[in-house]
Amino acid sequence: MQRRRLVPIVLALVGLLAVLVGVRQGLVHVAPGYEGTIMTGWDGPLNHEEQLLTRLAVLGVVGSVAALRWRRLAVVPAAVGGVVLFYALRAALHYALDPGLYVEVSTYAGPSRFVLGAEPVLLVAGGALLVAAGIVRWRADTDDESPDTRVSTA
Repeated sequence: MQRRRLVPIVLALVGLLAVLVGVRQGLVHVAPGYEGTIMTGWDGPLNHEEQLLTRLAVLGVVGSVAALRWRRLAVVPAAVGGVVLFYALRAALHYALDPGLYVEVSTYAGPSRFVLGAEPVLLVAGGALLVAAGIVRWRADTDDESPDTRVSTA
């Protein structure tokens, strides 16, 4: 098996790893230097959306492996990456608009400032890697038809 054929699988696996680590991180934190905590409920199992994202990322890796045999399945990791990107951007936008990021908000302990945690950054990275895996696999067959690999009939 050629090494170039393994690139989409490696991209998808790294994307899966980023999603797996990302869902275990916090979405929003209290900025350093401010008192206060945010109750996120992260004392137990993953919530429904986080479980869905991890299962979708696994599906993206499976789709990337299956795309080695059937090129059309390269859309699976790309689509899965798009869903992961959409979730991360939607969640970050939700907290950016209400109550607002990087602005002081009043809490019972005094003023606090909310900042984004590692989760949206890791989910965006994982989603982008899954999209890249789909694109690289889709383009791999068209690159094999380059002029230097074709035999001249003249």
